[in-house]
Amino acid sequence: MKDIFITKHLYLILLLLLGVKLQGQNTCDTVAKHKYLSVQSGLLIDSYNNVGLRTFFEYQQDLKGNWQYGVSYENTSHLHAAATDVLELLSNLRLLSVNSYYKLNLIKDRLFWTVGMGAGAIHVNWENENRFGVTLNASITLNFRILKNIYIETSPLTVLLPVNRLYYSPLKINQFDQFYGYTLLPIGVKVKL
Repeated sequence: MKDIFITKHLYLILLLLLGVKLQGQNTCDTVAKHKYLSVQSGLLIDSYNNVGLRTFFEYQQDLKGNWQYGVSYENTSHLHAAATDVLELLSNLRLLSVNSYYKLNLIKDRLFWTVGMGAGAIHVNWENENRFGVTLNASITLNFRILKNIYIETSPLTVLLPVNRLYYSPLKINQFDQFYGYTLLPIGVKVKL
């Protein structure tokens, strides 16, 4: 029951942040800035010995030059243990972050990388217990346009290293001193609004 209550509040906070930002931009922008909505999936492997199914949403907006910012929400549901001989904590994760990105154009607005860092909050739920903490992330994502306003997002080195985002938190749970995780096989769609 607590888990549903917390999830609803995280969604509400994300929607409020997006609404305030969109309203502010509509009233005071004189220069057109591109806005994007990104949806990704894939897996997340974490230091609790979990492999989880990942769902990621992010609102992004261009700033000055090649800089962008984003507000993201991510949910990961436990699927399986990452290794059978390591102690595991069957957990579900939620992360809410504010991110900044630098866009590296290979072919302007057709093929580019976004390199970024972010900070936010993490919520861990396991066996009807909840923990909250702060989290940091770093990412590098390859974006390529397939239609006029639609891009595919994935890891920049899919064949060699199918990862696009790393997470860290000093959150302590039982014998686990800290949290870290990384995405595996990320794939998503980014739509220019």
